[in-house]
Order: sequence, then C-alpha cells, then structure tokens
Amino acid sequence: MARIRVNTPELINNLMMDHDVILGAIKVLYSIINNSNLNLGDVEELLRFFGVFVDGCHHVKEEYILFPTLNLSLFPFENSPVYVMVSEHGVARYLIRISEELLTRLKDGDVSVKDTLVDYLTLLADHLSQHIDKENKVLFPSSMDLSEVESSRSVEDIEKNADHSYWVSKVSELKSKYGVK
Repeated sequence: MARIRVNTPELINNLMMDHDVILGAIKVLYSIINNSNLNLGDVEELLRFFGVFVDGCHHVKEEYILFPTLNLSLFPFENSPVYVMVSEHGVARYLIRISEELLTRLKDGDVSVKDTLVDYLTLLADHLSQHIDKENKVLFPSSMDLSEVESSRSVEDIEKNADHSYWVSKVSELKSKYGVK
C-alpha cells in the first residue's frame, strides 16, 4: 500500500478544529448533567458522538497518521507524550463504554445508577477537557518540528468512514438546543 504524505501544519489544524467540536460537545454534556432532569436521549447521542467522532475518527487520525511518525522521528514511544496520549485515549474509551452501560441500565428502569452515570459522564468530560489541553499545549506544538508525516490512511478517508460532517452538525444542533456558545 502506498504511503500518504500529510502536511503536518494542516493535520494539526484539522485536529485542533476537531478539538473545538469536542469541547462544544463537552459543554453540552456539562449542561445536561448539571440539570436535574437528565435528558437520556441527548446523553445517548453524545455518547455516540464520543464513540464515533472522538474515538472512531479523531483518535484514529492521531493514532494512524500523527503518532507513528512522532515515535519514529521525534521520540521513542516509552514515556513519551505519545505514550501518555494513547494511554489517555484508552481511559476515554473505558469511560465511554461504562457510561453507555450505565445509560442502558437507567433506560431499562434501574434508577439506582443515575448518580453513578452522572459521575462517569463528569469524569469523561473532565478527562477529555484535560486531554485536549495537553495535546494543544504540548504535543501539537512539538509536532510542528516535522513538516510532514506519513501514513497508510488519509484524513479524508477516516473522516468519511466516521461521518465527520454529520457529527459536526449534530454537535452544533445540541449547542443551539442547550444555549451553549
């Protein structure tokens, strides 16, 4: 398979635009969980967003396109910023999965898990916010030392497979619904 060359500044800009969308979704999530009447449909939609857009698109762009070149060109994997980011991706994945499980239980009538669900959703929102801050302030600036990265996958294909534009629009809808800027 042919290697695809990706302009690093353009990739970083793309990833930072994703971060803006994700931060918007996090603000919506905070708005929902701080409301005594938890809108389960919107929580479910946001968990789908976190699973498909964040983990299935944004993290894929990082893990397939950016991170391998960083490990090969700038620093080894062990104890590197990439190691921290990949580990944190795993934590986010877990928090999404347990939140989905708790949401299913709540929707099935187990109201005893509502507070636990809110706790895990808060952990997820806090975790993703802190993770984005680290990438924006540490990882992405150091990535700019490279003019390009190589991958077997393109940004466009990854975004197409994850229905990127749909999720950007869905978050925009939710932000409007909840009055989030």
